[in-house]
Amino acid sequence: MIRALDDSLRRLGTDHLDLYLLHTWDRITPVEEVVRTFDDLVRAGKIRYAGLSDVPAWYAARAQSVAEAHGLTPMVTVQLPYSLMDRAIEPEFVPMAQVLGMGLTVWSPLGGGLLTGKYRRTAGGLGGEGRLAGAASVSDRDWQVVAALEKVADGLGRSMAQVAVNWAATQPAVASAVVGAGSVAQLDASLTALDFTIPADARALLDEAAAWPLPKPYSMFTPEYQSWIVSPGLTIGDKPAGYAAPVVNGAAEPVADGPAKPLAESPAKPAAESPAEPVVNGAHA
Repeated sequence: MIRALDDSLRRLGTDHLDLYLLHTWDRITPVEEVVRTFDDLVRAGKIRYAGLSDVPAWYAARAQSVAEAHGLTPMVTVQLPYSLMDRAIEPEFVPMAQVLGMGLTVWSPLGGGLLTGKYRRTAGGLGGEGRLAGAASVSDRDWQVVAALEKVADGLGRSMAQVAVNWAATQPAVASAVVGAGSVAQLDASLTALDFTIPADARALLDEAAAWPLPKPYSMFTPEYQSWIVSPGLTIGDKPAGYAAPVVNGAAEPVADGPAKPLAESPAKPAAESPAEPVVNGAHA
């Protein structure tokens, strides 16, 4: 880690990095050594923040717990693959990030390019130009997601890629999304992907098409299962959504012929996209 960082600093011609990630668990190095090394690098002024990339949830949780217990530099992010095509991180990583104070950085929000709309289903596999052309491993479920995404994008007057990036970036616990671009036009389109809000009904359509079955034991943590086994006949919830308003610090927006409107009056995210939704266990009416 130290040698790789020093090499990067030399190539970049700088004396520090804002964020330094450990990429991929090597299955050997004790997590305590990794956390201590991150802390040493922060104290040396070589990095500002530390994070992890493509590691198991238990490993990330262990690293954060070690840091908290010993007053060391905490992990601020975990980088993982996530898109409408691949929602495997949701059962474990999302609640972990919410509870332990780590924002998720998601990569491949376009599903390797399938969510851009440039590929079409053909008898020989995948039609279109790109690295996925000719692939035969696209499932019926994936094509169902593509169809729903195209419908939502047409309704919003946006590209499929913009809607896909917007969806991923505004999911619970997600702090940022990593996008790639083969041209300036593609980059410009990605940079404006958050200039609009996906309406609740459109988001519901996408979520339904991209539904990801919960494996055990996660299927036991649904409101329906909990109200059946844990609290039969009861509806039990934690704090209501309005218990604590989101805090936003920002400069005031100028208003013509009137007083300035503080940005703090506007929530950071719509309620449907808040980082942590209220928990309610109860059968549907």
